[in-house]
Amino acid sequence: MNKTYKSEDRIQQECYMWFWNTYPEYRGLLFAVPNGGGRSALEGKILKMTGVYAGVSDMLLMVDTETHCFELKTEIGRQSDKQHAWQRKVEREGFKYYLIRTLLDFQDIVIPIMKKVGL
Repeated sequence: MNKTYKSEDRIQQECYMWFWNTYPEYRGLLFAVPNGGGRSALEGKILKMTGVYAGVSDMLLMVDTETHCFELKTEIGRQSDKQHAWQRKVEREGFKYYLIRTLLDFQDIVIPIMKKVGL
């Protein structure tokens, strides 16, 4: 692994903290969906029964009556079949979906969104 490699978690942390610090009045409107990670079979069953849905994007941003879905991936990361299916489902419903690989990717999308709300 080279020195510039960043994990999905690290990319997500950078994006979230940049948003937190840049748009403090919008804190809580960008949030993570804790869909991943290892869990026991019982935990997985309970989470599924309480609404966890495989393929949902890593973060959601809700501003100006719109929901924006962000899937974070490394430079070489690929979406799973379930992630692709969920992307198609939400885009069909008119929501925005973005594949993010760097903080700059995230900023390039979020800054224009926030300018629409006057920031």
